[in-house]
Amino acid sequence: MALMGGYRFTVPMADAFPHGLYAMGVQQAMDYDQKTGRQSPSKDKQTGELVWTVTCIDRDPEAREKEVKVKVTAPHVPMLPEEVLPGTGLRAVEFSGLTVTPYIQEGRGNGRARMALSFRATGVHPQGQAPGGSAPTTGRASRSASAEGGKAA
Repeated sequence: MALMGGYRFTVPMADAFPHGLYAMGVQQAMDYDQKTGRQSPSKDKQTGELVWTVTCIDRDPEAREKEVKVKVTAPHVPMLPEEVLPGTGLRAVEFSGLTVTPYIQEGRGNGRARMALSFRATGVHPQGQAPGGSAPTTGRASRSASAEGGKAA
């Protein structure tokens, strides 16, 4: 069976961001309705919880793109830890329940399409303080249960 588009792969924080991340801010993710022209708070399609976007800086000195956005599903706005150095706005963070979804990002103008990654998490914590064993349910819940014959893996 092939993986469906939008599948969320569980990934350890140390594998995704071995040099760590600095969080700069949190915003509520918004959905735009083209028919009405109105915006409404985004909700996760799998859990129904609100979605928050944490804007981060990848601390990897060789990262091509330094800015990373991680969407966190939570009933209320995630709180960021204290700044590493007061006045910088940078907070060393770690995400729990981190997943990644690869997708194709269309090129701008005559640019080529490329593979991009969408990151999601269930929590944000001070670096080194994320709870262990907080792996999220991955993939599409309706498909994974039927694929396993309704049994837990």
